[in-house]
Amino acid sequence: MKNFDSLTLKYFYNENKNFIKGAIVQKIQQPTRYEIILNIRNLNDSKPENKKLYININPKYPHICFIKEDSKNKRNIKTTLKPPMFCMQLRKYLQGSKIKDFKVVDYERIVELYFDYFDEIGSLTRLCLACEFMGKYSNIILYNAQNRTIIGSIHNVSSEKSANREIYGGIKYIYPNLKQKLDILNSSYATFFELSNDIKLLSDNFYYFSNPLLEKVLELKLDKKNLFSFLQNLQDLKNPDFIKAFWDNKNTINESIDTYFSNLMFQDIIKNKKSNLEKILLKDIKKLNNILNLKPAKDPLIIKEKADLLMSNIYNIKSYQTKVILSGIEIELDKNLSIAQNAQKLYSQYKKALNANNYSLLRQKEAKEKLQYLESILFNIDNTSTLIELEEIQEELAKFDLIKKENTKTNKINLNKIIYQGYEIYIGKNNIQNDYLISKIAKDEDLWFHGQNYPSAHIILKVPNNKKAPNKEVLEFCAKLTKENSKAKDSGKTPIIFTKRKNLKKPPNTYPGYVTYKNEVEIII
Repeated sequence: MKNFDSLTLKYFYNENKNFIKGAIVQKIQQPTRYEIILNIRNLNDSKPENKKLYININPKYPHICFIKEDSKNKRNIKTTLKPPMFCMQLRKYLQGSKIKDFKVVDYERIVELYFDYFDEIGSLTRLCLACEFMGKYSNIILYNAQNRTIIGSIHNVSSEKSANREIYGGIKYIYPNLKQKLDILNSSYATFFELSNDIKLLSDNFYYFSNPLLEKVLELKLDKKNLFSFLQNLQDLKNPDFIKAFWDNKNTINESIDTYFSNLMFQDIIKNKKSNLEKILLKDIKKLNNILNLKPAKDPLIIKEKADLLMSNIYNIKSYQTKVILSGIEIELDKNLSIAQNAQKLYSQYKKALNANNYSLLRQKEAKEKLQYLESILFNIDNTSTLIELEEIQEELAKFDLIKKENTKTNKINLNKIIYQGYEIYIGKNNIQNDYLISKIAKDEDLWFHGQNYPSAHIILKVPNNKKAPNKEVLEFCAKLTKENSKAKDSGKTPIIFTKRKNLKKPPNTYPGYVTYKNEVEIII
């Protein structure tokens, strides 16, 4: 994983300082405890432009950049109904203000935005928003630049959390302790030569150079003299193309930073969402397996047989006996009851055991159906690759009270569609999509593909009236597509079935995506 180092920050500053200085803060958002978005508008150019300055201090990926709508969606940024206290502070002091200055603290991963704030009586105060991108110590702090008193911070740090540096309202803002290193622009080649045998020595002894960045530099295989010059040029902001290539080789350094971190965050969001949903499902699956493994406490037929034996031998048994053996079966008796009463007692136990057994069988049947349904959802979660599809699964689980309902709702069904030899092919990645495919998209003559007796996506091959029946190649393509989107994708020979849509039936009161079928044809893939 790449680090958002001080050199990248320096290049970002150099690329964007002209836009940021003099821009007006129009809107301030705080989607999470780690993120701040400043909607700013620059009026310096002939064509005013609006941009979203995104500041993230998550310890895993602290960074700053301008974001667009697509990367905003990848980061899953949503508007909060109740803004946090720090967001309210920022809105009070900074919203509508002009950014008077924009600085990067030398040798540090700290960005400072300066504003002029006029209070109710018109007194001017210079404020500073300091954004510190330092791993687990990252923070965003608003302080009075004249007397350096902290007004508020996104994370308060007390003496219990840190013995070196406290951060909370009312105390002085001080910079973190700077580790003493060398500036390569002010260093001799002889000094560099002594330290250049090891990447760690370079990153530990020179400002601005992180290990991942140095590893990328060493891929160029430069001799020591050229390496020294190359690193000097890097720090002197003379090689922006290399910094762009280090991240993602986009048109600008901002785009490179935005693309890298939005992709990284998107992967984590998908991974965490999948993990949370799977954890809930596996807990329910364990309960259902416990129900299926339950054995009846008593066999009702054995109890009935004992009662029948007592009734058929009622005159051959003494009433004072506590135990009797009939036809090789031992029967315990209550000496306070007559033989007929003992038999009636057993008949009563038989009815209770029969009812309990029937109830247990019903529970096991329901558990088996629900288990198949949950295992299909588990497969769908594993098979999906988009946030929208996961939200559809989440909505489906909430519908059946398997998870807590959320305010967000997916209204539009986003189907995966491909074209092959002129035929439209739809892929249902979850049960909501599967239901929609069968009920809204597929017509009677269209073909439905599915894995035989194991979870898979529902594949619909559209067969228009004006077209001939699909050839063998098209059918095999759909069958392969079904296998690729199934639990058996890594298996050897796999049975895939297909039939016409008119041969499908959805029984009432069944789970989404469940259908029965007839007249199916099997293909081995």
